[in-house]
Amino acid sequence: MKYSDNEKSTILLTTYVGLDDSSGVKPLSRKEWNQFIGRLIENGQQPGIVFGNGAESDLKNMGCTPAFAERVSRLAGRGAAAASELDAYEKRGIYAVTMLNKEYPVMLRRVLKQKKPPVLFYAGELSLAKKIGIGAVGSRNVSREGIDFTRTLAERAAAENLVVYSGGARGVDSVSEMVSLEMGGGVVSYIAESLYTKIRKNTNSIADGRILLFSDVKPDAGFSAGRAMNRNKYIYASAYGTFIAESDYGKGGTWNGAMESLKYGWGNVFVYDRKDCAGNQKLIEAGGIPYTIDERRLCDVLETQAKAAKKPDPAPDAETTGFRQMTLNDLLN
Repeated sequence: MKYSDNEKSTILLTTYVGLDDSSGVKPLSRKEWNQFIGRLIENGQQPGIVFGNGAESDLKNMGCTPAFAERVSRLAGRGAAAASELDAYEKRGIYAVTMLNKEYPVMLRRVLKQKKPPVLFYAGELSLAKKIGIGAVGSRNVSREGIDFTRTLAERAAAENLVVYSGGARGVDSVSEMVSLEMGGGVVSYIAESLYTKIRKNTNSIADGRILLFSDVKPDAGFSAGRAMNRNKYIYASAYGTFIAESDYGKGGTWNGAMESLKYGWGNVFVYDRKDCAGNQKLIEAGGIPYTIDERRLCDVLETQAKAAKKPDPAPDAETTGFRQMTLNDLLN
């Protein structure tokens, strides 16, 4: 897969691809990357500037500190090692898509803005991320009633050609994904474990083009609780409505992810209206939309709520408009 200089810069500056543990240099954090992008915009430059002769001097002239300019230069200087590692990924069916590529998940770009991951590693059919769908999340230790709700929800989604966005975790996530695939539907899964491991478990569905696996870190990175929490925002932002089958009260990833989405408005939060589930009832009190399975089509439920909530339109992100116009014109032509 070919990457533009701007995309190569994004990968080199924000990921650990091709980075030796003994190098003593770390990729830019998301905050540092956004600040760097802002500085580039102010100076009419693009990320590919890091590959030019005298790049370190150019960065200093733009107002970067000597230490930062040196760090960026060192990160950008490992192109050969990164290219070799990316080639190895591709042989295993893994690719990278950057925020500067037109194929980058559009809803992440529109909704998360500066909180979107600069690079996503993926395996599967990338076009699935463009499709309208629902999020399905909930407790790992879900009850039978929660499982039944999740199964019905996923069956309806597949019947209506809605993609299921989820996180692949045990419980609600895995049930929703499994049922959707069984029914011939599509799945986009933002995982918090090794991409290598998930590929082995989904070989046939990947080959059939019915599942897309995303990771915001290197494919060989293992599970981490921090990643599990962080990927919640991707699910809520990607879906036109995320349905919570079951949540603990005041704790756990489902509760925290829902509360975060309610706080920042990342997406519509539908909550299974179970009177015997304290977590669900408290999420409804906090602003979640009560929902029970009824005769309504999911598409109608989503459309009604999207109009009320004014889901973001296709307008460019305000804070990156100038930059995107400079860098994406060539990519779109």
